[in-house]
Amino acid sequence: MKKIIYIAILFSGLANAQITPEFEIGAKGVFSGNLNFNSDESSAVSDFSDTQLLMGLRQKLYNNWRAQFVLGLQFPDANSNLGEVFYNNIFIRLEDQKNIVKLGRTLAKTNLNQFPTLRDDDAQQFTYALNPFSDGVNTEWDQYANVLEYAHIFKQRFFISMHGENFYNSLKPDDFRLNSIGLSLMYKVPSSQRWNRDVIQEIGLSYNNYFTDRIGYSSDFDASVKNLLFSTTLNLKPDPINFIDFRFQAIQNFGWKELSTINEYFDYTRTESSTFFGTFRYLKQKLERPNYQISIGGGYKSLPNLEVDSNQLIFIANSFYRIGENFDIGLQYRYTENRGFTESLFGKNEHRIQLALVYSFNKIFNKQFGDREDLLNLEHNYLR
Repeated sequence: MKKIIYIAILFSGLANAQITPEFEIGAKGVFSGNLNFNSDESSAVSDFSDTQLLMGLRQKLYNNWRAQFVLGLQFPDANSNLGEVFYNNIFIRLEDQKNIVKLGRTLAKTNLNQFPTLRDDDAQQFTYALNPFSDGVNTEWDQYANVLEYAHIFKQRFFISMHGENFYNSLKPDDFRLNSIGLSLMYKVPSSQRWNRDVIQEIGLSYNNYFTDRIGYSSDFDASVKNLLFSTTLNLKPDPINFIDFRFQAIQNFGWKELSTINEYFDYTRTESSTFFGTFRYLKQKLERPNYQISIGGGYKSLPNLEVDSNQLIFIANSFYRIGENFDIGLQYRYTENRGFTESLFGKNEHRIQLALVYSFNKIFNKQFGDREDLLNLEHNYLR
């Protein structure tokens, strides 16, 4: 009789049991005091933009695939017209050993590298292929898009991805059709091999085609704004204590040759331009944890087709020191200069000094899966 009761309890428990997902939460708080000095005026502001919270749920499917749902929100710039909160990540990700499918809003393939700046948009005009449908009121429409992406992985290091995006269109805000397609190739050494890094950490190439309307052109391809991105990260000194790297990205925008003047932001993103940006970073590790880092970098953008010589220049330097678990204190200086038609859009020049406190946190609960780049998966070439 007791055995029957035990078996009944066991089957009852199994019938009511549910497989709970792996839960991941991440947060980044960026708080800074900004001192701005330009040719017209000076100002001081308190800034917490780019502070964000990310949550992810991941679960095994009834085959060799697994699925992840990610929801993220961000506090945008005060003058961005996006409200108090912007949902920067809302997507579903499906993956197996060699394939990744992503659908939803997330970062677009308009940038191939992550540069050591205080905020991702500190050098945006030099590090992103700009959205030609945006009026330039905010930076988020250059970074994020509604994305449909498929990627295939060869030997854990070579990625090829085909992607289509719906970038926000300031003139047609309710148009959710795909208005961009592209192809990206990337070679990347997994971060789990950080103590035995090759000189080439990553190298990538990306092509983007934006289906813009162009007067006098019936072909969608001929009317499109196109750009090509090249990016690389080199480990100049892959030492586990004193680490030095160099990051570089070049963007060639094949714009409309008939644009010889810039009257608005749409002209700026659709005219031909060549952009270069690079940084050197020194990182000091202590007891296998980051202790402090110093970086210095700069960029140059040339707009050769304009009737007035126009270009842009940026210089940026910063330092971050870890004062406690997940807490960094940082100081950043940025100088920007604009000449020709770009001066009327962005001002002649600006000096910006920022003193910041940054909090970053990431934690996985109910861990069920191995990461694609962890050592076990690299050794056995599978996803648990």
